[in-house]
Amino acid sequence: MGTGNRPREHEVEESAWILLGPLGVLAVALGLAALLVLLGLIGLSPSPLTWYLARASGLTLYLLLWLSLVSGLGLTTRLLDLLGGRRVVWELHSLATELAYSFLALHVLSLAADPSVPLGATGVLLMSQTSVRQPWTDIGIVTAYGFIVVAASFSLRRFIGRAAWRALHYVTFPLWAMALSHGLGAGSDATRPWAILLYATTTGLVAFLGSIRLLQARRPRQQWKGEWRSGASLAVPGGGSPSADDASPHR
Repeated sequence: MGTGNRPREHEVEESAWILLGPLGVLAVALGLAALLVLLGLIGLSPSPLTWYLARASGLTLYLLLWLSLVSGLGLTTRLLDLLGGRRVVWELHSLATELAYSFLALHVLSLAADPSVPLGATGVLLMSQTSVRQPWTDIGIVTAYGFIVVAASFSLRRFIGRAAWRALHYVTFPLWAMALSHGLGAGSDATRPWAILLYATTTGLVAFLGSIRLLQARRPRQQWKGEWRSGASLAVPGGGSPSADDASPHR
């Protein structure tokens, strides 16, 4: 980890955004409920508005999950330090994760409320309850529950233990891949050129950072530390700020 008695520059602590997730979910639920009531009072169908909300929130949710994964990899590879240091990358990681709660709620509730899509509450919450765009819909449901478990594990790490917390966070890689497959298979915009470019670009960046992380893991820890002190390497697993490494599970 660190050397000697070097101070811990970035303590692992609850992010300033910790309340953004639950408050965002509450705001989304109340806002969408109020919108549906208003539309009902004036005699208008919630569709296609709910469908547009579902599409936009789904795409935004994918990007937030991707950003959370990439910033987590950036913490351990140090390749994103140019953004302003490891503390900035850590806050970006936390912000993306907390925002994802809100957009997940908006995506699920909009689909459940859309009368043009035969899903309903059971179709968006339980597997094998609908025939709409299967198996991609069920993959999306599993991904949603998996994200909630992994994201909540940070706040629960003192109860479940650090080893379990890190083990859970390795699931972020298959979860992101499942989110990608859900978007490609169930997304109505997946075949548009801009969507293909977006998915290809985000996949390429994950593959690049993931490859760098795997290369680091294959090399001896002391060799990386020596290269970092001599300025020969941009990334040191376990070197630099010890608590910055603690903040990210992608080790």
